[in-house]
Amino acid sequence: MLPREPYLPAAGEDVAQWHSVCYIDAGLTRLERFQTSGASDEYHEFEERTSPDNGRTWTERESLSGIVRDLDGGGIVTYLPGIFIDRARNRRYQLRMRRIWPGVPAYTHAWGSHRHPCNDHVFVWAGDEPETLLRYEDGPDFDPENPFDPEFCATNRAYPGQGITIAPDGTAYLPLVVHPAGQESAHADGGLVVMRREPRSSAWQASNIEFLGRQRSSRGVLEPEVAVLRDGRLLAVARASNTDTTAGRKWFSVSDDGGRRFSPLDELRYDDGSRFYSPSSIHRFVRSERNGKLYWLANITPEPPDGNSPRYPLYIAEIDEDRVAVRRESLLLVDDRGPNEPEALQLSNFNVLEDRETLDIEVYLTRLGEVADHFWQGAVYRYLFSPPA
Repeated sequence: MLPREPYLPAAGEDVAQWHSVCYIDAGLTRLERFQTSGASDEYHEFEERTSPDNGRTWTERESLSGIVRDLDGGGIVTYLPGIFIDRARNRRYQLRMRRIWPGVPAYTHAWGSHRHPCNDHVFVWAGDEPETLLRYEDGPDFDPENPFDPEFCATNRAYPGQGITIAPDGTAYLPLVVHPAGQESAHADGGLVVMRREPRSSAWQASNIEFLGRQRSSRGVLEPEVAVLRDGRLLAVARASNTDTTAGRKWFSVSDDGGRRFSPLDELRYDDGSRFYSPSSIHRFVRSERNGKLYWLANITPEPPDGNSPRYPLYIAEIDEDRVAVRRESLLLVDDRGPNEPEALQLSNFNVLEDRETLDIEVYLTRLGEVADHFWQGAVYRYLFSPPA
């Protein structure tokens, strides 16, 4: 098990602390963001700070406002933009999701799309370019003067995966969970699309859409991420929820033509062909600059999960890039539920960063549910993984 150290205390008796960190330039400037939560998918008290020297010194925390807005006709949440750096070309990408509730005030409900009808759209921009709506089907652009336009709300509904991946040739890839126009139940039928932007173009192009189907997932695909394999193929992996006929697994798709077309989704397995269980929880890729290996962090459970649970143990493992599988012998335990800890513990919703100086991999995780009788009293811990040379 990786050693863990406290990084941020819980925000209150029943308030969890959430944290994310990224580099915001080609050098050593870090950005940390903080927010609190006392209910699922509901966040408050947004703050951020920066460090010009890789975390040695920090600015004072700055409060962020204007994220949640009530307007005539409904509510809008404009999530803080994720930042991704193409270091070789010194290009900075940003992406954010805008969540719109026509006819529903934003402050009167939790944010989760499973609680109230909403419409998610993804916007990206690079450098000083204007914000661009990502389109995988025909539909109008976002009009700030008419944000609840029914045609806009009904088309190009999507939310982003874990982030933008930059290929060695400079092509940027962003996986989406999409809900095409006309779907009766978007929450149950989300499909996978990967958007790509070639280095000499400002346009984003959509791949084909791949669905799991309700026999394999009760909630479609969720929170996908893309990795570029050594041979140039693209690997997309997504979480999903179990059904009466299919246990909880992770699902993958591969493209061998630069992201234009992805293969049908298939079950991710170990390199010896054996199967593993995984709840509907996030996962992350990180390629080590130290040894060039592609690592994967995910919850892998000994028994079939039920929906999102249990979200422990958490492992890091190497990806076999030839077989497109998880190298079983490489499994390393990041953290697990202790013998006296609540069964509701979640070791998920983590943030990953490779330190550009030490090349160690940092994992930041809110141990939600670690305090009995106070599920939301979650603190942030930091784990350090040093890949072998």
